[in-house]
Amino acid sequence: MLEENRQKYENYKEQFKRLNRALANGFNLEAMFIEYAILEDRTESVLRHAGLWDTYLKSRKGRDPGIDSKIRYIKKAAESNRKSILHRYFSDDLLDQVLLWKDERNRLIHALLKQNLTAEEVTTLATQGNELVKTIRSRASACNSAFSRKK
Repeated sequence: MLEENRQKYENYKEQFKRLNRALANGFNLEAMFIEYAILEDRTESVLRHAGLWDTYLKSRKGRDPGIDSKIRYIKKAAESNRKSILHRYFSDDLLDQVLLWKDERNRLIHALLKQNLTAEEVTTLATQGNELVKTIRSRASACNSAFSRKK
């Protein structure tokens, strides 16, 4: 487990370096790809630390986990118990903002060759994604620490 955690830390460190380089050099599609992967991972981490991962997977009824369903599951759990740790960290509109960003990112990716996109649109979306990643990362860390302290 210790080796697994170290490897994950090293992977994260590398991906954040790549994300920062991509943003600095205008490789915004790469940045969005990395941002999406980080958001996927952090939402899974929250569910795991909350002890909800197995019930979430069962709710999927054989379908693969996805960022949309993970976020909706976290939101539902946060809303169902106002005294919960999840409510403390995820009762505002942050998760809705992530879903909006994801939808816009998907629209952009799917329309990449079908429409004229300005570099500014792509840059704006990559920058928004980076801000959401920072916020989700921070909230997930604090939330996960709160769950660890509770155990």
